[in-house]
Amino acid sequence: MAAPLVNADALVKTDRSRLIHPHLPGAAADRIVMVEGSGCRLRDAHGREYLDATGGLMLAHVGHGRREMVEAAAGQMAKLEYYSSFHEFTNEPSVNLADRLIELAPAPMERVYFTSGGAEAVDAALRMARLYHHRLGRPERTWVLARHFGYHGVTYGGAAATGMPMFHQGFGPMLPNVRHLTPPLPFHPEMYDGEDPTEYCLRELRETIDEIGAENIAVMIGEPILGVAGVVEPPADYWPRVRELLTAHGILLILDEVITAFGRTGHWFTSGRLGVTPDFIVTAKGLTSGYFPMGALLVADHVAEVATRDEGFLGGYTYSGHATGCAVALKNLEILERENLLAAAVEVGDHLGARLRRLEELPVVGQVRQIGLMLGIELTEDPATGEPLSADRVPPLVRERAGVIVRNNPNTVLLSPPLVMTHDEADRVAAAVTDVLTEFAAPKRRAHRASAPAPSAPSALDAPWGRPPTMPDLLAAAMEWHFGPETGSRFWLERARTFDFDPRKDVRTEADLALFPNVVDELRDARVEDLVPRGYGDGPIPLDIFESGGTTGAPKRVVWPPDLHERLTSWHSEVLDDRGVPRGVNWLTIGPSGPHLFAPTSRTLAHLRGGIPFTVDLDPRWVKKCVGEGRAEETKRYVEHVLDQVTAILRSQDVGVVFTTPPLLEALAGREELAELINRKVDTLIWGGSSMNVDTRTLLRTQVFPDARLLGFYGSTMVGGGMYERDGVGEHEPSVFDPPYPFISMRVVDPDTGKPVPYGERGQVVMNHVSRGLLLPNNLERDTALRLPAAEHSGGDAVADIQPVRTFGGTTVIEGVY
Repeated sequence: MAAPLVNADALVKTDRSRLIHPHLPGAAADRIVMVEGSGCRLRDAHGREYLDATGGLMLAHVGHGRREMVEAAAGQMAKLEYYSSFHEFTNEPSVNLADRLIELAPAPMERVYFTSGGAEAVDAALRMARLYHHRLGRPERTWVLARHFGYHGVTYGGAAATGMPMFHQGFGPMLPNVRHLTPPLPFHPEMYDGEDPTEYCLRELRETIDEIGAENIAVMIGEPILGVAGVVEPPADYWPRVRELLTAHGILLILDEVITAFGRTGHWFTSGRLGVTPDFIVTAKGLTSGYFPMGALLVADHVAEVATRDEGFLGGYTYSGHATGCAVALKNLEILERENLLAAAVEVGDHLGARLRRLEELPVVGQVRQIGLMLGIELTEDPATGEPLSADRVPPLVRERAGVIVRNNPNTVLLSPPLVMTHDEADRVAAAVTDVLTEFAAPKRRAHRASAPAPSAPSALDAPWGRPPTMPDLLAAAMEWHFGPETGSRFWLERARTFDFDPRKDVRTEADLALFPNVVDELRDARVEDLVPRGYGDGPIPLDIFESGGTTGAPKRVVWPPDLHERLTSWHSEVLDDRGVPRGVNWLTIGPSGPHLFAPTSRTLAHLRGGIPFTVDLDPRWVKKCVGEGRAEETKRYVEHVLDQVTAILRSQDVGVVFTTPPLLEALAGREELAELINRKVDTLIWGGSSMNVDTRTLLRTQVFPDARLLGFYGSTMVGGGMYERDGVGEHEPSVFDPPYPFISMRVVDPDTGKPVPYGERGQVVMNHVSRGLLLPNNLERDTALRLPAAEHSGGDAVADIQPVRTFGGTTVIEGVY
């Protein structure tokens, strides 16, 4: 394709101000203006080339830019562009096309009614079904049976039959007397209460017929293979048994083959493949391959004879049987047959399906389904439960990175390429989708790196935390580093001998980190020299050793190389810049120092950001001992001792940032002088270390410290850092925390099973740390939290409403120290 000579910016500007796009939010600014196509290739107004793996909207069967299609349209227009098909009028192409369609259609299809598209054909079928019963003296037969997740267009009749609530909300009332039934989804056995899906659906259908009354039901409509809902083929006995039951009750059947007809599944019509004989077949899309807007309703003769008698089938569409459209459709069918594209759909589809089925090894891919060149990749949070995972970020990433166009329903990536796709093009599609979904298992890289090439594995460990690599790249590099004989630590190399998996081969996604045992208890007495990766060399390096608080026994230790400290604090500083925390101000840290990470991190941040660090130390182990032994008065005196030191500093020094714990922040609030000093001097209060409920946070933010910024932080010494609360959380919502992914990631699980809890439910927090300096996977924290979806362009879980567990490792947890 030659580069198009168009004013791309002017086109985009006009589009934004003039066009209403289906499914595009009004505030969205992005536009991709396509100007040229050839085969499976497209080019936009900026000259970028794309590979079309959707066939537009599942319809470009013969490919884009076919010259003979253009000539067929031009030739017909030169003779007769259009004349009405109402009443006794017709035209030669429509007669020939009707004859050709009946030649291709399965029995008992004998008559054709032309429309401008699939949704109009659905409406016509519904109207004709009701009219059929009316003319046979059964006017009470008006009910329509449809199915949940079915898609039949968005005209009022089609939308009423469509089993997707988004097309009903705000558009009601819909067409009355429509009942939606359960479709068979073999991948989701949880929907059928342990029953065989066909048996469940047939029992539901029988019960529905009994409830409504067969004498009141006109017709049932369904897609032979669910298309938009995720490319789901029913069990082989489903449609024949549905047809048998409907026939027994005098109920007609419409099969919506708008997507599946004309070769998409390797057959002219899929109803024959499934062994079912409907009364109507609805078609469109592949009828003209998108070269002309057109649909066709195929009707069994016993229905058409009734619907056309007396005054005929009243109502039609202006463009029914459009001469040019019919000529284009005839040429399209000729190409499909001449080039054997039905067989090509099967052959290339099988090739593409085989490539994509490898994705089922990923923990986020539940199932890859393929029938001809109709494919669906269903994403799940957990393949064992089928819990859906949104796929809405996959198409833009595949398009931006690889120039491949795919689409999605809420949790399925959909592919429906032109039937002219080559093996090489199919390989390119598979590679593009595999690249993104492999990363999506983690999930994806940051938005500003969306179009950049993925970093090579050796450099992933050196990436700044604010500009991270993908999780697969990080894991590939980290597993080689920590388990390579020349670079791994003695601790991990010896521990790996006990594994029943090979980290260097088997750990590719975040979910694979759950293969590791939780080794933190082993860090209570491990030699710190054994924790240092050999890759740092034999010479001395200035290590730091940080310890846990010793809540459940002897403290656990981690080794902290200088490069890890530098990357972590640089990331902290970038986040603080994003949140508006000022540079050039002094810091006051009120919290544990000594072997803890808390104070050293804040001290480095103060220096890094051009300030001076002040520190008031806290020995939490002593406080815990006092609390545990019931020495409340001694604990109270210790707190007063800490507050006296804070008062002395704030009276005499300029302090712009205070970093402390929630209990100490509440203690500061209890001293009127300290509250006044903070409101007058301090720009930002950072709280971190334990939980803070919504009411306390709101009180501190709005009444006690209204002049200071309040910023939450949740972290863990064991996983080397933590995360700041998400910006924009409502006043009455709990703080939400997103980790610096992929270096730190989280899961929220049921501690008894290790399985993720559903979003919005409470579970125990599992954290992972993966970097050059530290590997600590699968660490069960002593906190519970609500599980939330990660922020956009992050991964794993986000957490909210953090609360300490009551017991951990058989030991009672003493709350309120940090």
